[in-house]
Amino acid sequence: MTNKIWYEMINIKYGEIYLTKYLGLQRTLKKSFQILTLLVSLSGILGWKYFEDYVWVAFILIAVVQLLLLVENQIIRSDKEIEEISNLRMMYTRYFNKLESLWTKFQYNQIKEKKAMDRYFELRQSDWEKIEELDCKLNIKRYKKMRNNTEIETNHYLNKYHIDG
Repeated sequence: MTNKIWYEMINIKYGEIYLTKYLGLQRTLKKSFQILTLLVSLSGILGWKYFEDYVWVAFILIAVVQLLLLVENQIIRSDKEIEEISNLRMMYTRYFNKLESLWTKFQYNQIKEKKAMDRYFELRQSDWEKIEELDCKLNIKRYKKMRNNTEIETNHYLNKYHIDG
C-alpha cells in the first residue's frame, strides 16, 4: 500500500508542477500575442501617412492584424480555458495535500494498512475522478522540455521533503 500511495503522490505532484509551468507559458504567450498585435496595429495606423504612396503596405499590416486575431484562440488558450487550467491545478494541489497527509500517517504508523487503503480509494473516487474529467476536457499539450524540467523539479521536491520515500 505504501508504494501505491507514494507513486500516486509522485504522479500528482508532477501534474501540479507541470500545470504551473503550462499556465505560465500560456499567460506569457497571451501577453506576447497582445503586444505583437498592438505593435502591428500601431505601425499600420502611424505609418499611414508615411506609406501614403504605398497604400498596399498599410493594407497588408491591417490584414496581418486581422489574421492574427482570427487564429489567436487556435494558438493560445482563451481566458476561460486558462481559468479552468488554474482550477485544475488547484484540484491537483488539494489532492496532493490529502495524499501526502495519508502517506505520512501511514508511514509513521498512525493508521493501519486497511484504513489507509480505504482512505486512498475514497480519494481516488472523489478527487481523482473530478481531476480526470476536467483534464480530459482541457486536452493539455505535453511539451518535452517542460516535461523534463517538471520531472527534475518533482524529484527535487520529493527528495527534499520525503527522503525516505
